[in-house]
Amino acid sequence: MKQLLAVLGIVPALAHAQLQAWGDYPALPRQVVTEQTSTLTDPYRFLESLSDTQVRSWMKKQTDFSNTVLARISGRDALLKRLKVLQATEFGTGRLIEVRGMQFFARTTADNRQQLYMRNAATNAERLLLLTEPGQSLGFFTPSLDGSHVAVDIVNTGRQRHSLRIIKTGDASMLKDNLDAIAPDSKEVAWKPDSTAIYYRKAPTKIGADRGAVWQHVLGSKLETDLPLIGSGVSKSRRFTATDAVVIKSSQNSPYLLAEVQHGQSQDRSLYLIKQDQLKGAATAWQRLVSPTDKIKNAWLAGEQLYLLSTKKKSTGAILKLDLKTPQLSAAKEIVPASSDELLDMVVAKNALYIHTAEAGYSKLIKTELDGSKKEELTLPYFGRISELNADIDTDGALFILEAANAAPLSYRALAGGQIRNVEVFRSPQVGFHRIASKNLSITKPGSNKQIALTLLYPQGMELDGKHPLLLTMETGTGLSKLAKFDALRLAWLEQDAVMAIVYVPANENVKQRSANDGLDEFLAAADYLVSEAYTSSAKLVTQQTNPGKRWLAQAISQRPELFAAAQSTALQSEPTGTGKSKKLTTADKARLASSNPYLGLRDGQPYPAALISARFGVADTPIWMSSKFVARLQAATVNKSRPVLFRTDFANAWKADALAEQADNWAFLLWQAGQKGFSLQP
Repeated sequence: MKQLLAVLGIVPALAHAQLQAWGDYPALPRQVVTEQTSTLTDPYRFLESLSDTQVRSWMKKQTDFSNTVLARISGRDALLKRLKVLQATEFGTGRLIEVRGMQFFARTTADNRQQLYMRNAATNAERLLLLTEPGQSLGFFTPSLDGSHVAVDIVNTGRQRHSLRIIKTGDASMLKDNLDAIAPDSKEVAWKPDSTAIYYRKAPTKIGADRGAVWQHVLGSKLETDLPLIGSGVSKSRRFTATDAVVIKSSQNSPYLLAEVQHGQSQDRSLYLIKQDQLKGAATAWQRLVSPTDKIKNAWLAGEQLYLLSTKKKSTGAILKLDLKTPQLSAAKEIVPASSDELLDMVVAKNALYIHTAEAGYSKLIKTELDGSKKEELTLPYFGRISELNADIDTDGALFILEAANAAPLSYRALAGGQIRNVEVFRSPQVGFHRIASKNLSITKPGSNKQIALTLLYPQGMELDGKHPLLLTMETGTGLSKLAKFDALRLAWLEQDAVMAIVYVPANENVKQRSANDGLDEFLAAADYLVSEAYTSSAKLVTQQTNPGKRWLAQAISQRPELFAAAQSTALQSEPTGTGKSKKLTTADKARLASSNPYLGLRDGQPYPAALISARFGVADTPIWMSSKFVARLQAATVNKSRPVLFRTDFANAWKADALAEQADNWAFLLWQAGQKGFSLQP
């Protein structure tokens, strides 16, 4: 047993050294460790037993101890006050859709009610279409193709009940139609071009059986007369799985309807086509155009043409154009070839195609002719993230929202001539971000030619000399979610004469190939770069992890303890899940586990950074015992007694977490450990 523990660097000495000004860590319960020759055993295994009253008691004592220490940090209360002000400030955000010169968008009132507005793009005149009642929220809204109506998903927040209502935009009156059987995960509906009917996904009769089917509802008719069109249970000749979700796409000047099937988490779609005058309810003879093996990620209908985003040849994507008079995918022509930039979205306007691509964590907007010729990159106001790109097939130009890490979302129009103009649908409050500068960096990932996007945020006029606390965080995701986005709460950190660095790491598009270790190499490369280039030092570099199911922060602490002054996590994954504990381990197994398992990689006598670990009950892939074992081991292993290791959990009502108060705790802790003036431990 001793030999096995020595191989893993774990010594079953559970004594806890005294901290300096903040006292002793709560003692671990005494446990008897027995040798189990067929399994990997460690002296902290008993902390996995959440039903054990001694383990629960220890977690409660650790939580109380940590909360007492955090409450003594000066500057924490002022930080919380500022966070509350920033959270209460409204910034432009959400959907923005333009139809026939009318812009539809939502705002939030001071009492947290939502308003749906229609705005005349030519005159800027606004009309309030809907004000939600207390206890309601606005799910989504979809204007009709002529702008005469808008379908609105109203959510009863208490019971999470969805109701699809129809509003006439001319007088803001609500029709009697109340579609309360809409699938709760719906994000849009489709309209018949003459605005007399909508196509919506209806929830299945049995909850969880499947994701429902698309039905047609004629405005003013009874729900009992709605007709099923396509989806689960509609036709025996056309079968769908439980994870398939179907949405309908229509276009003002097109005689066709397109049914797009989303297959679970796969990005590859199936597409079906039908002429609108050939709809026959469940007997509709849909023609299948595309299957998942064709690698089509998106499609846009425009008159007799269909534009397709294909990743068949290259994962970054190309645009195909198909004449629907010959509705065969083999007849499609490639009009925008794939490049090194990832193609994320596209819209079809009267004058051009507007294509949203991404490079090194930032958006680009490309304009081409409708046949893909005369490609031109438009100059955006700043490096940032485009969202809500939309256009009207009968109008020149496109509308979009642009934001950045230090710039709140604003609405812009790409004019026919290529100029970009702020249309001022959303206005950014002057709360301090105009005093924040940004610097966009691109570094090379070690061992490859892959570029890593890194953004620095700092107060204007600050000299980046390495003498200020620097908080390094990581943003990851696929598609739009991996790009730089605005967060007003960041200002509370930056106002402390501190710097923030954000590294952007795309997630693997293939869900099955993703790993909890994804992002570790990029994260460490960014940290090393910031130190080597003197943007910071190991005494000033701190880090924070908020996304669950990832192991990179625990790995960074375990592998590179000298790199950081402090680390904070609200979702620590310190061990692989499902490792198969009954398997006998060979020497190679032990070596592999020690290198890939951050917990097993901890070593006695190392100067580990300060750590504040919060654990939530019920977070997928991040069980509480992972955090408790990692903290117990870290408290015993570190020789850096000036760096506290704190742990708290909401398990068994040990602590009631409040998001803003927790963020104030986290940042006050990190600023204290970075030696920032105004943040110290009070008696």
